[in-house]
Amino acid sequence: MAAVAFTAENVEQAVLQFYQSISTQATHEWLTVAQISPQAWSFSWDLIQQNKAPEVQFFGASCLALKVSRGWMELKPEQIPGLRQRLMDTVVTYTGPKIVLTRICVAVAGLVIHSIGHTWENPIKDLMNKFQPLISAENLRPLLLLLELLTVIPEEFTTIYLTSKRRSQVRACFSNNLKDVLDFLIQVMSQQSNSEVSVQACKSIQAWVQFGVPIEESEQLIERLLAATQDEELADVAFESLSSMVTHPETHKYPNHLMNLLKRLLPLDKLLYEYMNEGSYECAIPVLSLFISFGESHSRLLIDWSTTSQEGRECVLRMISAILAASSCPAQFPTHETISEMPFGFWYILQDDIIACEPEQYEMCVALFGPVYTALVQTMLVKSMYDPQDHLWTADQREQFRCYRTDVADTIMYSFNILRDILLETLLQNLDVSITACLANEGSWPPLESCLHAWYAVAESLADSEEEDANPLLSRFLSKLALIPFTKNMRVYSTVLDCIGGFSDWLAIAPQLLPHVIPIVTAALANQELSLAATMALKDISRDCNECMQPFAGDVIEAIHRAIQSNNLQTNEIIRLMYPLGEMLSLLPSQHILPRLEPIVAPHLQMLSSLGTASTKQSDPQIRAKVIFVLKLMSTLFQTLNISRRADDQPESETCRPTDSRGEPAQQPVFVIVKQCLPLLSSICEHNTDDPEIINSVCMLLKQSVSTLQAEIRPLTQDVVNLTMACYRVSPQPSALDLVKQFFIMYGRDADMQQPLKGLLNELCALTIRTIQSGVTMSDHTELIDCFFAMLAQVLKKQTGLFINNEMDSNILVQCAIHSLTMPEQHPVKSAATFLTHLINVSREAESLVPLVNSHGEALFMQIMRCIGGEANRTFLDYYTDILLALNKKYFDNLNRYLNAMVVTPNFPSEYCTKEQKETFKTTVLRERANKRKLQETVREFSLICRNLIGSEYATQLLQYGL
Repeated sequence: MAAVAFTAENVEQAVLQFYQSISTQATHEWLTVAQISPQAWSFSWDLIQQNKAPEVQFFGASCLALKVSRGWMELKPEQIPGLRQRLMDTVVTYTGPKIVLTRICVAVAGLVIHSIGHTWENPIKDLMNKFQPLISAENLRPLLLLLELLTVIPEEFTTIYLTSKRRSQVRACFSNNLKDVLDFLIQVMSQQSNSEVSVQACKSIQAWVQFGVPIEESEQLIERLLAATQDEELADVAFESLSSMVTHPETHKYPNHLMNLLKRLLPLDKLLYEYMNEGSYECAIPVLSLFISFGESHSRLLIDWSTTSQEGRECVLRMISAILAASSCPAQFPTHETISEMPFGFWYILQDDIIACEPEQYEMCVALFGPVYTALVQTMLVKSMYDPQDHLWTADQREQFRCYRTDVADTIMYSFNILRDILLETLLQNLDVSITACLANEGSWPPLESCLHAWYAVAESLADSEEEDANPLLSRFLSKLALIPFTKNMRVYSTVLDCIGGFSDWLAIAPQLLPHVIPIVTAALANQELSLAATMALKDISRDCNECMQPFAGDVIEAIHRAIQSNNLQTNEIIRLMYPLGEMLSLLPSQHILPRLEPIVAPHLQMLSSLGTASTKQSDPQIRAKVIFVLKLMSTLFQTLNISRRADDQPESETCRPTDSRGEPAQQPVFVIVKQCLPLLSSICEHNTDDPEIINSVCMLLKQSVSTLQAEIRPLTQDVVNLTMACYRVSPQPSALDLVKQFFIMYGRDADMQQPLKGLLNELCALTIRTIQSGVTMSDHTELIDCFFAMLAQVLKKQTGLFINNEMDSNILVQCAIHSLTMPEQHPVKSAATFLTHLINVSREAESLVPLVNSHGEALFMQIMRCIGGEANRTFLDYYTDILLALNKKYFDNLNRYLNAMVVTPNFPSEYCTKEQKETFKTTVLRERANKRKLQETVREFSLICRNLIGSEYATQLLQYGL
């Protein structure tokens, strides 16, 4: 359909086809193009004729509004008066559907915004003068039409694109008209009894107050809006108008007037309480929104008022009490009410401003608002209780409540910032009461679970505390965990486990509490309902309390073994358990580690041995999943199974190593396991060369082994490298590059390893380049290219010697990197640019690399300029800037020559940039040899010139956000 002309008849046919549900994607796309086409200026008028179908009229009016809004620059100055006259005639005479009239009004609004102060000096005044004489008691249509226009114009101002300068000009013009418009609207509301007129006038007020109602002169307006809040039809819009007034960014300049306004608003709290007592929570939303808007916008003023005068204190506490009442509404969220979630933002902002106060005022705030936050916490404890019947809820309701509890936890955490130990005392009291109640009646578990949830919420704040010693209140809480009757309720038990994990760093400070909590965690490991929380808690404890866990290591290892044997755990949970298992094993005497480990991992390794050669012979996805599972399991184990412990008083390069019975340093268990597993891993790779995920898992396992063993891997280096390269030769995988990179970094300066590593680097480069070249496009190997050049960049930066006197084909390597700069994917472009930047920077210290840069420098520069000129994504410009900066620092003469060539090359890098603009770009680039930020700005601006975007809406937005 794309070849069909954009005529009124064709567009009308397409619109009817679209609305008759026989449209295609092509029809939709064609209509979208038609809307922005130059022909839309013409066919729009034909489509809004009132003899057309309503949907056709609506499309025509929408086209017209879109063209006026976004296509204004297409008009010639002499066309604007005719457009204005035709629009005004149309809006006055149109009597069709209201939805179409609204779109015509939007077009008029766009005309007003683009014209005001330029081709139309004062359109607002002219519109009012045009319609007011037509208004009569018998004919309210002109009044409704004027009110519609006065509403749409400021609304369109918030969405229409304008340059920042033009937006300021238009805003100033509207501000100049503000008083006249508001006076007219207030007059309408005072004199008209027609509800439709009153509602539209109120909507218009709401739209206009964005231009800065002078609050010191708004007595009459506020009076009228407050009166409107008592009218059921006007109340919602009146409340929104008041909210818009109090949230205007200029209002804080008038604290006295704001206080007077607050006094006028406070009596509305009776309405709020009335609705809440009736259970009409939805009806309470407008007044609650007004109070919250006032509080969030002026929380700093609330603090000042409440700490400087008795009157201010009473007003502020009255408003906050109303908000607290909403947070405390007795109904169940979300099945009966949804208003209690509205104040969450207010409570955060208030406490944030309190914390920012000077010490003297802060103490006053804590004394004043402490009881408020204490009451809020008590409320949150009730509101976050689970409903015992929540199994009857819908999935959406359960998800809403889950998110609500997250907000409750955040609010309690913020409250801790104000209350500190007062909050902990409150939670301890609630914990004692709820434990007693639960012991008496098993069905009384929701308050207990909610209190534990609150303790978990403050864990993060306590972790950030600067106190060095364990808080005694926290110690009391942790010691009570063993007393909780949680075994019969899985939700309570799960939250207990969350608390233990959340306070793991505090358990490290108070290790005497570990005997209370470790049995709780280990007892839950094999329980299907608790295994997720239990495995996460055990991982947290083993990580944070490692030095204190030795007395419990044996019991924990045994519990892990039992849990795995229970067959109740998910595979991810078994993998997670390998982390604490490695930590606990590392605490045992070295000679006991492998005997304790073998019963746990041997079955998995035996399974791996039996499956490794079978996985390619059977197309069973379960076999493949099991192989990957065991490889990940061992990889996680190797993260923490490390008997080399660094001493606090030793240099980073030194470690403490246990000794064996002969006094020799004990051998690392990971070394023993890897040595034994290498043949098995080799077999797995041999039989699964076409399975990238399995190969990747093997490489990740070996990578973790190298990371743990570091230099101790050396006796196995050749075997590991041989296995890795065997896999890479068949199917190059990014994970293999990450693995081998560690050997380059570790042994790059070792004289004995220089030649083998250079040979390894040569082969890697040759295999990778061959693979990249085998694809139809470079994007076929995005991840491989990314990891390849990232590896080369690291090796080049840290072990430059491996690139000196190397037999690899460096020319092809650099050419590939240059070509990668044009890829549409971000990560490979970034890695290739980083490699090239490092190559340029280190070449001056490695003379053998200078000819490489010289021979490819111009090709690199030209590629960069093509990318800047439009051949690459504009978000990559900073990567190209890094290369230009490196050339400028290290090869200034070369760059000068390249830039001169660019300047005299016609239509390069784009037909849109002139020779003068290229000269300016050249001069600026050569001048910026140190200031990277300025060079980035220069490149971004030149790129916009090359893409013919300078002066466009798109370009303005990019420059505004530094893109």
